[in-house]
Amino acid sequence: MHIMHIMSNTASISIRKLSMRPHNYLKEIVLPTVEEFNQNRRSRRLAYLACMAIFHLKDHLAKAGAKDIEENMRRDAPTAFNAVRAICNGTKHVETDKSHQIPFRAGDDRDRPPAFAGVMVLGVSVLGDLKGGIDIRQGPRRIDIYGACVKTLEAFRRNYPSQLAQ
Repeated sequence: MHIMHIMSNTASISIRKLSMRPHNYLKEIVLPTVEEFNQNRRSRRLAYLACMAIFHLKDHLAKAGAKDIEENMRRDAPTAFNAVRAICNGTKHVETDKSHQIPFRAGDDRDRPPAFAGVMVLGVSVLGDLKGGIDIRQGPRRIDIYGACVKTLEAFRRNYPSQLAQ
């Protein structure tokens, strides 16, 4: 089919504008992306996408009038929020700049196999973890990316309940 034919057939269609308020962005973009990551916690692609979607919730909140978002999030969930921010920006820009409390370069994450026979890796897998996941390191500390996503989402909901409910 020729492009002009497609365009002429759609010219008379009435298109309604769909709003994207913070609660819409959360429901339609963030939560499905995080759920996909939950179902495949060893996926680097889903880890990075979940962090990007969650971090940019701040932009939707700011457009809706919220103030001091990053400060509030750092106060409520400092490690989780800073990890999500670092992964988002480090992925998009290859690496983070000096404004990030947690440095991250795309590819710095580490796979963590689940802890069951035949798959578990001593010193990497976590006993009781049957899904595995992806970690980033901050010195000797390991930060589970999925856990950071969940804690950051919980902090957003605590700090901005009226904008994220509905």
